[in-house]
Amino acid sequence: MDQEDAAGASVYPRGSAAFDRVIFFSDAVFAIALTLVAVEIGIPEVADAGSSSELWSALLAKLPSLAAYAFTFFWVAFYWRANHKFSNGLSAMDGRYIASVLVYLAFIALLPFPAATLGEYYNAVALSFFLAFMACVSTMEVVLLAVADRRGLLLDPMDGPTRRFAVIASLVPVAAAILTIPVTFLSVPVAVLVFFGLALGLGTAVNRTLGRAASAGETG
Repeated sequence: MDQEDAAGASVYPRGSAAFDRVIFFSDAVFAIALTLVAVEIGIPEVADAGSSSELWSALLAKLPSLAAYAFTFFWVAFYWRANHKFSNGLSAMDGRYIASVLVYLAFIALLPFPAATLGEYYNAVALSFFLAFMACVSTMEVVLLAVADRRGLLLDPMDGPTRRFAVIASLVPVAAAILTIPVTFLSVPVAVLVFFGLALGLGTAVNRTLGRAASAGETG
């Protein structure tokens, strides 16, 4: 049954129909986004259907699109996993949180566009656009965290160290993307390696420093 907070706004507790519908809708948007990215790859087109060499050339021409799909799948899966884990930590949702989720899902649903652009035009501008878009998605994750935290929607309210760790960890992909964008204009393949290297390195550093402090705060 829906509840109300002190201001009279609707609050949908875990287990309610409204709460579950948001989860199902979120999962559906992630699934559709991945499907559309795969569809954008398309079937190789050849003039002579009986020519093996022509088909082989057409398949090789699809490699950038396949690479863009793999790159996008990794990040959509990463975001879905993060969103799934975060949703499991919610005790309820309210109107403001759901509105934030819809904005977040709007970015997820639009992922096929920058992914297809990267696959079609494997250059510095396309990769920069893709990285900037992913930075926006990661920023929205921080917004969801902040809204849920401030409105008391978490099963386990966060203390200072835990909150700081959660926010900074969510901003790691944003920092990695922003730092990588200038590199794309020097070399696109190198930029991809730099991005993953920065994301891994920054993530490890945050876990070893702030993560330990957050764990100490939880057990203290």
